[in-house]
Amino acid sequence: MAWSKNPKYFIIVGITAELYYVRNGIINNYALSFNLPISAEVDEIYFTWQNLRESPAMFYNMDFTVSNPRAMNLPTANISKEGQVPNNLSDNYVKVRFSINFHSKLAYFMKKNEISLSHSLLANTFKSTAMIKGISLSRCHFISEQSRPDSLTTSTHIFYIAVGCACALILLIALAVAVYYLNSQKSSDSDSSSNQALTAQSQTFLRPDTPNNATGAGLPNFRRGLSAITELKSTDVKEVLNEIAIERKKITLGEILMEGTFGKIYHGMLLVEDENEISREEEVFVKTISEQARADQVQLFMSESSQLKGLVHPNINPVIGSCLDDTSQPMCVYNYTNEGNLKKFLQKCRMSECGSHYSLSTQQLVYMEIQIIRGIQYLHRKKLIHKDIATRNCVVDNDLIVKIMDNSLSRDLFPADYNCLGDNENRPIKWLSIEALQDKRFSPASDVWAFGVTMWELMTMGQQPYADVDPFEMASYLREGYRIAQPINCPDELFSVMACCWAMSPDERPKFSQLLGCLQDFYTALGRYI
Repeated sequence: MAWSKNPKYFIIVGITAELYYVRNGIINNYALSFNLPISAEVDEIYFTWQNLRESPAMFYNMDFTVSNPRAMNLPTANISKEGQVPNNLSDNYVKVRFSINFHSKLAYFMKKNEISLSHSLLANTFKSTAMIKGISLSRCHFISEQSRPDSLTTSTHIFYIAVGCACALILLIALAVAVYYLNSQKSSDSDSSSNQALTAQSQTFLRPDTPNNATGAGLPNFRRGLSAITELKSTDVKEVLNEIAIERKKITLGEILMEGTFGKIYHGMLLVEDENEISREEEVFVKTISEQARADQVQLFMSESSQLKGLVHPNINPVIGSCLDDTSQPMCVYNYTNEGNLKKFLQKCRMSECGSHYSLSTQQLVYMEIQIIRGIQYLHRKKLIHKDIATRNCVVDNDLIVKIMDNSLSRDLFPADYNCLGDNENRPIKWLSIEALQDKRFSPASDVWAFGVTMWELMTMGQQPYADVDPFEMASYLREGYRIAQPINCPDELFSVMACCWAMSPDERPKFSQLLGCLQDFYTALGRYI
């Protein structure tokens, strides 16, 4: 970059500019607000896009505006202004035409990116590229050295008017924020029991009366009522799994990925046929039971495996097939993911073991948390409460794509995460909310609590929550206000979100829509500085 003689001008020479508006389903609001200056020599601006959702189809509406028609003609695209977002990666372009003799052959194209994308549009990549060769001026009006003095005066007046209007708008917004803050302070003072305070990282547990420097200021009000979501119960598990029955000869078992006392997970191959009856093999996970399993364990395995059957979502990995030829050793088939179990993956990254090619940043961990929220929201829309949200019940694929799975075999494969409190039932004690632990009451709010613990797992790279607490003491610890401490290197803003998930009253915990908004804003903020 070099300055010209006129201080209003600056020169950018020989670079290619790219802006990513949507990447891996995350909208970059910073890029949407950025104006891309281009020179008069540029004829075309290219963009790449793709819809990753198979159904329903996504549609777009495209429009262009030009502030000064004398400087530039209305742009045109090589596609129609309305249509369907392509399912395959597609390169398109917008053609721009500048006026040749406007202001001594110097022109400025002010392009405001007006892109409306819902959070459900999981576009892989949407970027704009332009070659900047010539002279780009300030973000306002372009004025050449031959411009008339009266036009300069007019532009100056317009500039001051715009600044005055902006200041007035900022003042009104500040007053509104102040009024809202005072009202929220009054409501929070009326219910001091909702204050969950935090302590320094050196402490293992937290009490509500402990001073804290990460109070979560600026976060939205998280009060709410409970949603009436019921569980999906199958009267005949075998009948449900027989709907997706697969012949045993089509399943090939390979390497054992995980093994417990009576359960195993294999890396397998599944023989499938397409519409043209052409056979091919696909990689799959195969969960199965060993000969030592009791009849009640077999029944529990099949029941838990069938809970997510038939669900279709980018962040859900349900059972896709079953083989009940041997009723004492049933098999359940799942889509394969390259990085495998999320908890094992995090521990491998933490220990820097061979085979791990990821060094996870805070932004990447937040991205994984956002995906887990989307999967849980889909389950709740289907009237399903997961009851066992944790990293052990998620898998991770290439590009850190996270998918929630059922909890079948988790008690056997992760015995340290489950405890029996004398009622002959192994439960994830240290992930359960206080009402689920004491009264076995599950709701969307109890899933919020478990998600907060899952966030803690992610930020600690798979460590054990409440590692020094006896399972029989967990209920009293929670009632007294103790919580797990802030992980090392975890930002205060992120830990404030976790702490809100562990409010004693279910009504005071955030909704997943509020959590999603907070984490998306934090993800965008991290992208501006990293």
